[in-house]
Amino acid sequence: MLCALVLGGCGTFEQTRSPGDFVRSTNFSPLDTFSYQETILSGTALRDAQETGLLVISEQVLSDELSARGFEAVEAGADFHVITTWNKALSSYAGLFDSVDGATATMARSSSSSSKATVRFTLTVELYETASGELFWRAELPNIFDAIQYTDTRVEQSLVRAIQNFPQRVEKDPNLPNIE
Repeated sequence: MLCALVLGGCGTFEQTRSPGDFVRSTNFSPLDTFSYQETILSGTALRDAQETGLLVISEQVLSDELSARGFEAVEAGADFHVITTWNKALSSYAGLFDSVDGATATMARSSSSSSKATVRFTLTVELYETASGELFWRAELPNIFDAIQYTDTRVEQSLVRAIQNFPQRVEKDPNLPNIE
């Protein structure tokens, strides 16, 4: 019994929460094209390199991820558009499964008194239908990493994690009748 308890304690935690999901019912089949609308930066001051990195990497990673799912990037007339928000703010909360580094790293840092209240980044990715302007999909990753841990790699990993549950484009069978 003791061995099972020790071995069970050595395991790693897996994320049990979904970082993103549909916020309302939507007809997903006509969504073929997207445009990256903007990256919003808010909160405490960012260094110039952080600001540039967040702007460039956000558009690049999310555009690549959506293209890999079968959606076509267009400049105008897109079926839906993407808005990314990065918020850098003081937080006293470091959720066990929130960090992009995983639960084990969060637990290791939580023993340090300096990590109780620190400046952290929160990432929000939202997708809006262009025709109606209504939000249909959202991912919010609070306290995804500490500001002092900022790297381009962490930004990329956070964006991939945010969009990971967004589905593939629906392939339409041209032989099926159109009900519209």
